[in-house]
Amino acid sequence: MNLTEQTWADVEGSNADVCLLPVGSIEQHGPHAPLGTDVLVADAIADVAADRAEAWKLPPVHIGVAPYHRRFPGTLHVPPDVLREYVFHLLECVDAWGVETVLIVNGHGGNRELLKHVCRRLSDETTLDAQYWEWMMAVDVDVQHAGEIETSVLQHLIPEHVGAPQPGDADSWGEWVHGAQVATYTDEFSENGVVGDPTAATAETGRDVFETAVGELLELIAWLGERNAASTGRQRGEDHEEC
Repeated sequence: MNLTEQTWADVEGSNADVCLLPVGSIEQHGPHAPLGTDVLVADAIADVAADRAEAWKLPPVHIGVAPYHRRFPGTLHVPPDVLREYVFHLLECVDAWGVETVLIVNGHGGNRELLKHVCRRLSDETTLDAQYWEWMMAVDVDVQHAGEIETSVLQHLIPEHVGAPQPGDADSWGEWVHGAQVATYTDEFSENGVVGDPTAATAETGRDVFETAVGELLELIAWLGERNAASTGRQRGEDHEEC
């Protein structure tokens, strides 16, 4: 259920106890993929999962932490502490709705650590069970930046916005010397911003990866629901014994 399309009365009358927040980034994805790749994919996954699980889907957070892409025109980014506070206070609002679980659906690796911190803080300071989930970590394939898998998912979702892929000149993220990541900016190790070979991408591969990601998110939602129900049952039993 897309929150943007509902009324406050819809929210008040809903029994939904799960809320999804897609978070992404506006950053270069090579000369063939849109700047909004990370948020577009995260939002699409959250949208389908929310409909199937009868959960709320919040409006996506478009801008993430991506200063290392800033030498490529079009990239937008905010400092980590700004995004951390924004996401925390946004999800803090949900605590008053009767929602039990909030899930951050992340589509950008640069947001990872700060969003995990937000989940810990929400769990500590509100009644919400806050969880972090990242689609790139939920699938059994190597998702490289603007590479084959990410491009395949885009060809499945929005083929009209995907240009002719060009191979990247980097096989992995960054430049590593004796265990240190010595590159500060993406263009230091990839001239066109691509890692891997997106020329191998297909919409069929993208469909399979997308459905796998949605399935994993739905399985997580179901597992959290069972865990929370069991925890509530144990708590009620303890309260009854105390009486």
